[in-house]
Amino acid sequence: MTDWTIIANPVSGGGRGRKAGEAVRSRLSGRGLKANLTFTQGRGDAARIASEALASGCRQFAVCGGDGTVHEAVGVLAGSDAALGIVPCGRGNDLARALGIPRDVAGAADVLVSGVARRIDLGRIGDRYFGTVACLGFDSEVARRVFEGRVPLSGTAGYVWAVLRTLLTYGCPVIRLEGDFGVFKGPVLLAATGNTPFYGGGMKVTPQAACDDGLLDVCIVEALSRLAVLRFFPTVFSGRHVHLPSVQMRRTRSLRVETREPLWIFADGQPVCRTPATIEVAERALTVLCPAQIEPALPHPP
Repeated sequence: MTDWTIIANPVSGGGRGRKAGEAVRSRLSGRGLKANLTFTQGRGDAARIASEALASGCRQFAVCGGDGTVHEAVGVLAGSDAALGIVPCGRGNDLARALGIPRDVAGAADVLVSGVARRIDLGRIGDRYFGTVACLGFDSEVARRVFEGRVPLSGTAGYVWAVLRTLLTYGCPVIRLEGDFGVFKGPVLLAATGNTPFYGGGMKVTPQAACDDGLLDVCIVEALSRLAVLRFFPTVFSGRHVHLPSVQMRRTRSLRVETREPLWIFADGQPVCRTPATIEVAERALTVLCPAQIEPALPHPP
């Protein structure tokens, strides 16, 4: 039986994913472990590779890629007894960031063999799982622009570029949200549902979200003018937006989302479905490998 299945996206990070996959295989082999390295060739490949390896008995996976590649593997491994290790090589790397996984390949590879297994929550929409944030409204339109490759830059700079382009034509939709907190209805700039704090390459949209508390954090930003959006946007990088009067932060186990017209929901930067939809927490659904010194989740205020 193969000890490890390494799934590498060779185009992540401008070719960094290929080099990372080879480096991880070398590191694992050097420790006497059997490791099968497979490169993805397109969308959906990571899910297929993970599914086939899981069915064959493999229980340790390393994904070398960005949040999209990780998202595919998460969807397959959710609910199983397999462990997922992440070697971040992509545009955003937000799940790896939330878990404290080093950005450098050597550090991330060390976590695979010397880290600790941690059972974390996931978000779930229908039969689709996500690790970080599900977004609706302005941020889903930004995510769609990035997903479709209409962004000339990488990382956070690419996300900022997509924000400015989307702002030119965006109109705030009227939505209805129902969760443990009650009901919200009205026009919004965006509504983001976080299992972890980060999206868009490190933006702290739900800064106190924790992936082990059995809850989802919801950030509702009411309708803003274009000028107000430009003032609002920089505050998301630090999480200071949560103190603005136009922002509501809520916490829930599930969230029903309805809109007048069907709107896209993106999660982990990937298109998941159109509204209406129900987003819910899937408690302790995935085992991930984290640094041994990972800090515990911050407690939520009462």
